[in-house]
Amino acid sequence: MKNRVAILMVVSIILIMALSACSAVKDVASVNDLGKGFMTALRDGDTSGSWDMLTTAVQDEVGSTEAWTDFVYPRNFSNWNFTNTQVENDTAQMDGEATLGEETYYVVLIFDKVDDSWKISGINFSLKE
Repeated sequence: MKNRVAILMVVSIILIMALSACSAVKDVASVNDLGKGFMTALRDGDTSGSWDMLTTAVQDEVGSTEAWTDFVYPRNFSNWNFTNTQVENDTAQMDGEATLGEETYYVVLIFDKVDDSWKISGINFSLKE
């Protein structure tokens, strides 16, 4: 009987770990898709699409879609490469580089999970020197 209980506990722990891993993989994939979609929207000048990817806190900080348009247009990066994606609970971060003309920028995107969907809650572009 003790062996059955021990085996049942081990199997339960393995199942819980497997389910957690599946959720983490899904979150990483969702964050990657959103980050790449955001950069594509910037490249294509899709201000409406990129605006919808932001948290309401970022939208409030920007102030208006017109102000967002002013932010987007000079940031139409021709290509980008993310080298790191981290997800922890309801927060995530992507790090990489993007090219604009002859210049390369470091890119950091921060994400928050809001009502079971990921939104961009922070953006940092800094010139790589």
